[in-house]
Amino acid sequence: MTSHVFGNSPSPAIASYGLLKTVEHADQDVKNFVQHNFYVDDGLISLPNESDAISLMKRTQSTMKLEGQIRLHKITSNKQAVMDAFDVSDHGEQLKEIDSDDMIHRSLGLCWRLKDDTFVFTVPTEENPFTRRGLLSTVNSLFDPLGFISPIIISGKILLRECTPEGVDWDEPLPVNNLQKWKEWQSSLHCLSDIAIPRMMSHTSVSSAQTAEVHIFSDASEKAIAASAYIKTVSDGQTSVRFIMGRSKLAPLNGHTIPRLELCGAVLATELAEIISVQLGIPLQTMRFYTDSRVVLGYIGNRTRRFYTYVSNRVDRILRISNANQWNFISSEKNPADSCTRRNTNVINIMRLPWITGPQWLCDVTEMKPTQFPLVEPDSDREVRPIDRPMKMD
Repeated sequence: MTSHVFGNSPSPAIASYGLLKTVEHADQDVKNFVQHNFYVDDGLISLPNESDAISLMKRTQSTMKLEGQIRLHKITSNKQAVMDAFDVSDHGEQLKEIDSDDMIHRSLGLCWRLKDDTFVFTVPTEENPFTRRGLLSTVNSLFDPLGFISPIIISGKILLRECTPEGVDWDEPLPVNNLQKWKEWQSSLHCLSDIAIPRMMSHTSVSSAQTAEVHIFSDASEKAIAASAYIKTVSDGQTSVRFIMGRSKLAPLNGHTIPRLELCGAVLATELAEIISVQLGIPLQTMRFYTDSRVVLGYIGNRTRRFYTYVSNRVDRILRISNANQWNFISSEKNPADSCTRRNTNVINIMRLPWITGPQWLCDVTEMKPTQFPLVEPDSDREVRPIDRPMKMD
């Protein structure tokens, strides 16, 4: 071949390499923009003010055109001043006036409403049959990569599991005993169109805040495992706590005790921490973790006993990302991740759940002292290896 073919497996890597080469000798902020804020050919970035955004975009446009004959266009912003700084031919396709209520831009699958700078959700309208395939199609039609509506999605997954007997075929009609519950959950999805999540995760730009702390909570039940992360920012005497992202997944059906599930939730919390650290540039060592399981805290802080393989492997994973002093106990009533491990079928109430509103009690917390948590009844815990005793010789 004498040219690269669009759609080949290495095409995204080649495209990214080409973009990086065009800004090899550019200003440092332009290089950082292209290196860290582009996904193939889509660049997304948030800046403290309009002048910074205009300057960065114009210099990036100029560099790409000069060095690689690449046209950077389809520009979209929630600020009219930014849009006015560029020719109309460089604007995003099919954009309406900035004051239009219908102005929604899709960015990597997320629906971004520019007028009020919020993320909104599209409501699935297709009626699927009451089969395993139909139910799975409905649940998977909800695109939510940041976990805003995880309490709703995980409820649908739990219902899907309950509605599907073992061994049922994909297109076989399901038993009708759970049909009413499924219809109630499905009909409640129409309220998603009324949900709007502010794009900004703080009352001020995180980069200009005096302090920015990440607090991550985990929880588990027999039905689900969840973790949610929040950022606490302080600027000009004002403190705010906002949702960053969350994750949830179904709990395994068999063979797992509640302590094991809670430990899986703690692992999920550290996975969120890794993502946030890379994306926001906040060191892992400064983050705080919370769980309502003293057993898990005992596992993480243990230095005297050995565990069997399941617990040992997961504690190792947790301690590779965090240390025992970063973990804290939180009661279930104050744990926002608890909202996701209980079934929530009412979409209307999701904006009032602590999962979205965040733990506002953090605004009043100035400092949390490290606490040591001992193992809980280690001699009767099946996950703790017994202490080897010396053999008696006759």
